[in-house]
Amino acid sequence: MKNSIIVLGSVAAGLFVASCGGSRSNGTAGSDEIAITEFEVNQKIVSADKNYRVDTDYGTVYLDIYTSVQWPEKLGDNDLGVLRDSLLSYAYGDTVSSSILDAVKRFLSDTSIVEGATSVVSVDSLPSDSMTYFNSATASVLDLDEEMVTYRVVNSSYLGGAHPMTSIIPFTYDFRRAMVLDADNIFLPGVSADSVMPVIVEALARQYSVPVGSLEREGFFVSNLTYPGRPYIANNILYFHYDPYEIGPYSLGAIDVAVYPYELEAYLRPEIKSLFDNGF
Repeated sequence: MKNSIIVLGSVAAGLFVASCGGSRSNGTAGSDEIAITEFEVNQKIVSADKNYRVDTDYGTVYLDIYTSVQWPEKLGDNDLGVLRDSLLSYAYGDTVSSSILDAVKRFLSDTSIVEGATSVVSVDSLPSDSMTYFNSATASVLDLDEEMVTYRVVNSSYLGGAHPMTSIIPFTYDFRRAMVLDADNIFLPGVSADSVMPVIVEALARQYSVPVGSLEREGFFVSNLTYPGRPYIANNILYFHYDPYEIGPYSLGAIDVAVYPYELEAYLRPEIKSLFDNGF
């Protein structure tokens, strides 16, 4: 079992966008110009795993702490400071570390998730016949182009009981504004939840192939559908994410409501509309 941080080489790639059309070269009929732009992508995967034996006042348990983060080194010529800080915060709740390696070390050293510990010892492996708790944090890219990048951060832990507790934080980072999108900055000033929630509720019902009036019968907490979830963009769709228990029971899992951008066109800021390809 790994006990140290592993950096799985930097991955560099070029994203090419090509277009051809009615432009002419040197006035010669039938010749087309192809415009190609390059968007340099350089990322590294930082992963680590550490195991502990924890003696508590209720017995001995084992703890596995794991993380894997797709870390951005270079995405075009964009300022990635806010993006990196957001990844550290969402993945680790870390607002003090100066680097991803420092944040990972801090995360792997934190065993406070186990309450009532009387002794904590690092071990090389986990016995198969003992109670094992875990705490994990992962972050990976969902979508990427020259205008934005969308990440999916998953935090999951198990401390006994019926099931793990999992929180998913998808978020989109707008390169031009060096900003993480949220419900406060994607809508025009003055737009209220009362305006956008009917669209989101309709999209939710469509997604589950039921009438809006049947959502409660399907298990959704209709009385909680009063606010937009966490917005993010992927595959030219605007999603609103809700964690388990926010608008439905744990059995429904995380819910990502897919809304076509034109459905909210009247409420979105112009700079948000421009993040979609042919969306309007």
